[in-house]
Amino acid sequence: MTEKVAVVGGGIAGVGAAWSLHRAGYEVELFEKGPALGGNAKTFRWTVGDGHADSPLLVVAWPQMYYHNYESLLDELGVGIETLPISYFVQTPDGHFCQDGQTAVQQRFAPEFRRWRKLVAFVTKVNDVFLPKNKHDSMYHFSYFNPMNLIPLYWLARLFGISSAFWDTIFVPIHCASFITTSMRSVPAVILPLLESIVPLEEPTQMGTWEGAPRQVFDRMTAPFADKVHTDHEITSVKRRNGHFVIGDAQGRTYEADRVVFACDATSVLNAIESPSWLQRLLFGNAQYVDDVDPTFARFVVHSDTSIFPEKHRERILSDFNTYSEIDEVGALECTFVISAQNPSIKDKGVPMLVTFNSKKAIGKVQKRIELPHPTHTMSLRNLLIMSMMRFLQGKDGMHYCGTFTTPEGGHDLSFMSGLVAAHEIGAPYPFSQDNPSAVADFNQMQRIMLKSGTRRLL
Repeated sequence: MTEKVAVVGGGIAGVGAAWSLHRAGYEVELFEKGPALGGNAKTFRWTVGDGHADSPLLVVAWPQMYYHNYESLLDELGVGIETLPISYFVQTPDGHFCQDGQTAVQQRFAPEFRRWRKLVAFVTKVNDVFLPKNKHDSMYHFSYFNPMNLIPLYWLARLFGISSAFWDTIFVPIHCASFITTSMRSVPAVILPLLESIVPLEEPTQMGTWEGAPRQVFDRMTAPFADKVHTDHEITSVKRRNGHFVIGDAQGRTYEADRVVFACDATSVLNAIESPSWLQRLLFGNAQYVDDVDPTFARFVVHSDTSIFPEKHRERILSDFNTYSEIDEVGALECTFVISAQNPSIKDKGVPMLVTFNSKKAIGKVQKRIELPHPTHTMSLRNLLIMSMMRFLQGKDGMHYCGTFTTPEGGHDLSFMSGLVAAHEIGAPYPFSQDNPSAVADFNQMQRIMLKSGTRRLL
């Protein structure tokens, strides 16, 4: 008899787990509380004249040098990849910064940029002591014994003579788009070399993006079991009965499964489980998300109102920059993703495509206002400890877990990989060719992070 697995959560982790399990011959039921799959990798349909254009909304690009398994997935699905230049514009009351080395703001902070480079070199040397020498092209390889895991980057930067003004004016406005938060003082120092390799503070970079919109990825992954995909199904109860699970949703519908994979936020897991154990209450009850500590990115406006940009730099921002951050006189930050800038598939549509968070201005030409609870997991010592303890719950009593609270940070590849590991623990084989040693090494390391009893190494 074919084993039946219920997957709760339709982001890249849950869809990745369901996709891998279905390929392996398992019967899969996938549940998503929202109207569409995608999680943070949402696709938005813009009104463009008499027609429309699809674009990503929150997850817009990725660092190709690290996303080995996600790019293997896109190759498997036949989804093309394009290169997207990434650059940042920061407007402050004292001027602007735009990574070109010429602005007054950058010149004012020149001594601190030199100290920043020394800080990056120092953390890199410390990390080198604890990391295998051939593991530096990976986001997954780290040591629990590295003291940089415990030292907040902000405080280490202060020890290197870097001011809080530099942190608030340069570091936060640039990296808030990656972390989906402005509250980053608890970010551990260990991540600094990785951040600088992905988004260096002093110069633009390049990333990969989809040929088209991310919706196609989820559509192609779930096409073979589309009749088992249930959107608008918020799972509210998961009960163990007579050796299997009875799963109920907010509308009173029930389903049965032999195993459950939770790929949703920790609060929803805790609320759904019948009689959670002390360890489940401890871990799921203390997982921290960015909207728990910082409401900046909890809601946003999708629009085409270019008047939010300073007139002097407006055309340049619209054509050359992907993220515009504005700091007001009291230090509050407004952030706008310039979706249409430089993106090959939508830049010529003729309509500015903007997503503004924490708006302080009246915005016109609005296409939609969206609230996004739990946009991502925060990278903090608390969550790293929760992640390390999750291995004691994985697979226990037929329940498995994947998604952001089982990973070091909520990146798209990390979440996808967590879904593959959960599926592999149930019995699904690794879904890609083993000819890509970087992808295989990442998968093996993700198993070490998530599972208690070692790993079933592929190579």
